[in-house]
Order: sequence, then structure tokens, then C-alpha cells
Amino acid sequence: MHTLFIIKKGEKVFFDLPAEWNLLTFAEPKDLPPAGDIRCLARKALEHPVGCPALREQLSPSDTVAVLIEDLTRASPKGIILRAVLEELEQTGIPDAHIVIVIALGTHRGLTSDELAGTFGPDLLTRYAFVNHDCHAPDLVPAGQLPGGRVVKIHRAVQEARFKIGIGSIFPHPMNGFGGGGKILFPGVADFDSIREHHFQYTFHEGTGLGRIQGNRFYEQVSRLATDAGLDFIVNTILDQRDQAYDLVCGHPVQAHLAGIETCRGIISQEFSQKAHLTVITSFPYAEGPQIVKPLAPAAMATREGGAIILCADLAGALPDAFVESFDRFHSDHGHDLLGGVLDHFQNNRLIMEGGAIDFNMALAMTLATQHRFKTILVSEDISREEGEKMGFAYAGDIMEAFDLARAVCQGRDVHIIPSGGVILPVVGSC
Repeated sequence: MHTLFIIKKGEKVFFDLPAEWNLLTFAEPKDLPPAGDIRCLARKALEHPVGCPALREQLSPSDTVAVLIEDLTRASPKGIILRAVLEELEQTGIPDAHIVIVIALGTHRGLTSDELAGTFGPDLLTRYAFVNHDCHAPDLVPAGQLPGGRVVKIHRAVQEARFKIGIGSIFPHPMNGFGGGGKILFPGVADFDSIREHHFQYTFHEGTGLGRIQGNRFYEQVSRLATDAGLDFIVNTILDQRDQAYDLVCGHPVQAHLAGIETCRGIISQEFSQKAHLTVITSFPYAEGPQIVKPLAPAAMATREGGAIILCADLAGALPDAFVESFDRFHSDHGHDLLGGVLDHFQNNRLIMEGGAIDFNMALAMTLATQHRFKTILVSEDISREEGEKMGFAYAGDIMEAFDLARAVCQGRDVHIIPSGGVILPVVGSC
């Protein structure tokens, strides 16, 4: 009998694998050395950028600078990194009044004043202009174009700045391959309609996928749009499987991003000898809204077609009623062909969750597409049975009940256990 664990709310929860299941892989998070002093790492990275000169060699005191920075859905030490960047700008002689810090929300909610102060410090809020991006703002300005002709608009303060710096994170992303890089500009500070059109056009393109860069049109268009809009420099945190900072990379938005991706692959890739009939995965470290279903992507990569996935999900707060009801309505309308229904919506540029942010619609689409291919079982102390079943999951009160449900649908008994599923990249052998 195997005694294993999953990670829930940051803590190990142990369980005994039922005897009839054959454990293929226990993907325990790698025991990596701590990153050390983030401020020192940031200074070192800023002194040795990839693919371009250091900031102080590119800037002059008369320049205006927009710093685009990720929101609270990312776990990077963004406050420390921002201070290191602002110190560089100060040493270059750029006045505080020439600097604007834009929270690159994409279609996410804005940060409250308390969240801004808690993340970046009241002193910085006093010295510098902080603004939340609004993807529906009437004064967004043209900065590029999608292949179909739609004009991409971005935040006016970003477009008008002479120099643009992006602060983000590198980790596996189900559509872009990896987070970080040009995503801080597009979709970070872009308009709702162009984000929707881009995401709907490329999410289910054959080259799109977790950890995929080559041939990934989603990623290629993000990088092109960021370049066209003039993103000059990035500072990216490389996150490990515990969603903690492992290293930093900065420099040219494409070259530094690619360098950071290679480091990220080395620390989050997990080998699986073959696909399993069942994969057990947790949402950790994700616990906010639509983020909790992201681990379905790596689970799907490691599971046999027609098999089962057990998702053990933590949730901070509550799922919006409209999100849950959209699942319920879609299953009622398209239960015979979930994937076909999703593709129909995306090909015709129609939201699944009307009035919902793009991230909620993407979470809906990716989950529904996974449910089309696999039996999905939800275990959660934070999501009720009624909510889980409305979302199309089989619901289990605990992991033992989930194994019982999986036993009834799986054609075999091979299982993978992934105790920390949010930041992992499966590398799978033969099927």
C-alpha cells in the first residue's frame, strides 16, 4: 500500500492509495533551493539583462516611463521587484512625475486602494501614479492590429510613454505556453474586444497548448502585438512548483522571455512514462476564481483518452453565480457535444458567460473541453456538491469517494498522483 499526499491550502494531506490502483507516477514537487534575497536577485538581473543593454544605458532623465505590472492572481514578489526597477529609474535621473505604474489587469478586476498599499507600500503610492487598467475605458488608443483586421487598443498612458517596462511571471500557461513576456502588454493593458477575438481565434488552434512555443499562434500573436506596441524591457520572475520565486530574468521582451522559459522548463517539467487511466491533481497553488481549473490542462496531457481526472480544489472566496450557471446552461444545451458547442461559440466570437470577463470564459471553455474527453471528478471543501454538479463534475466528498467514482468509469487501474498541479509541465512518454 502506498501512503501519498496531496497539497491542500499549502499543507500536505496524506492518504493511502487503494490497493487495486497501480501507481505509475507520484509527481512530488521538486525540492529546490530557496531563491534567496529577491532584492539582490533583482539587482543582479537588472545589471545583466538578456538581449539588450541595461536600463540605465537605454534611458535619459527626460524620458517618460510606463511600468506595467501583473495583478494579484500572480504570486511573484512584485512589490520588491517594482522597488528595484524604480531605484534604477531614479539613478538614471528620471523624475517621479515622469513614471506611471499601470496594473496590467487584462479583463480582471481592479485592485482596491488597500490591495495596492498592501502589495506595493503606501510610500510608493504617495510618490508615483498608480492606475488600474480598464479594458472598457473609452480613451484606449490604437497600438496594433490582429490578423483579421481588428485594431488593438491599449491604455493611453502606456502608449504615450517613451519607454515601456513589463513586470510579470514565467510559469506554464494553457494557451500561451508560458506566462510572462509580452502578455503583460497584450492582453495586460489591451481592450476587451481585441482580447476576446484573439483568445477565441487561437485557444483551440492546433499549435496552442501548455508549455508549447513553437508553432503556437496564440503565443506568436501576443509577442508580435507587444513588439508592435513598443514593449521595451521585461523583468520576469520564474516560479517553481510551489508558486514561489526561483529566479529572475530581465531584458529584451522576446529573448529574455525565451531564456526564462528554458530555466522554467528545467524546474517544473515532470516526466511521465505513459498516460494513466486516472490522474489525481490539485489546484494548488491556485485558489482564486477561474484559476482553480487551470490544472485540468496538465492532467489532460497525462491521462488516457476517455479516462478520468480527479481535481482536488481549494477556493478562496466564492465562485460567481453567473459562472456556475453558465456551466449548467451549457451542459443542458450541449451535453451531447461539449467540445462542438465550445468551438461553435469561439468560431463565432460568442461569449459562453455573457457579461463575464475573458478569464472566466476561458476557464469555462477549457473545462468544458476537458469534460468532453474525460470523466472529471471534483473534491472540494470550498465548493458545494450542488455547485460542483452544476459545473458538470461528478462530486466526491473526499478523495476515497473520488477513487470509488473513478473505479466505475476507468478501463484500467493505472494512476498518476500530482500533489501540486498548478505549476507543472508534463513530459509524457508512450501512450
